[in-house]
Amino acid sequence: MLAGLNTWHSMNDLTHAVAAFLLPPTGAFPLLLLGWWLRHRRQWLSRALFLAGLLAVWVGSTELGALWLQDRLLGPQQAVRIAQLKDLPPSQSVIVVLGGGARLLPEYGTPQLKPISIERLRYGIWLSRQTAIPMLFTGGQPRVARPGLMTEAALADRTAAQEFGFTLTWREDRATDTRENAEYTAELLRGKPIKRVVLVTHDVHMRRAMRAFRDALPADVELVAAPMGLPLPGFEWRDLLPSQEGIARARYLGYEWLGLVANH
Repeated sequence: MLAGLNTWHSMNDLTHAVAAFLLPPTGAFPLLLLGWWLRHRRQWLSRALFLAGLLAVWVGSTELGALWLQDRLLGPQQAVRIAQLKDLPPSQSVIVVLGGGARLLPEYGTPQLKPISIERLRYGIWLSRQTAIPMLFTGGQPRVARPGLMTEAALADRTAAQEFGFTLTWREDRATDTRENAEYTAELLRGKPIKRVVLVTHDVHMRRAMRAFRDALPADVELVAAPMGLPLPGFEWRDLLPSQEGIARARYLGYEWLGLVANH
């Protein structure tokens, strides 16, 4: 059994390594390498591949390029309006916040939510306070977790209480991916008078999350997207330059697009 676990862990690491190479901006490297290899055989094709590779590197490294690609792959999104959440009694709705990961931080000496999770938690709390709608946080442990590690939902519960003075109504502690977030949340809400689920996650993740929750929830439950991390309208010339934000958004977009294609 241990050998099987080690084999699975190695395959999982290999999958992540391959995916990391395929994601922007390193995903353009095969085009550049192929263009270099063909430089003496087919110069016109070599130049075309090299230019395509350079363009792909730029798109995967800049905020403007990443946003352009996101708009075409995932479509535009808008922030949820508070008014549209107030037409039902708060007890008939629930704000569901999807976890984005946790890790052990040496400076704290304890596990902490990753920044992406804290951003979602904060926005969910803000929505709950604006609408009086109860909140649920979903997130378990990684599939390969250290013994004794708190679940992400437990960390969110602690963080909400200690840093925001807020108490979660429900927490879902088993999910390890987006589909499980949806399935276990639907299971937890079964039998409760919930007519609307307000889904909180980052804009790049929202399309995949909405699909998973639509599949898991009853057809008569309304599903409302409350995306966060939305870009401001317009752009500045700096958005044309490679940046950490541009690379991060492009890689996240690539990961989510692969998840959509794989129906994961």
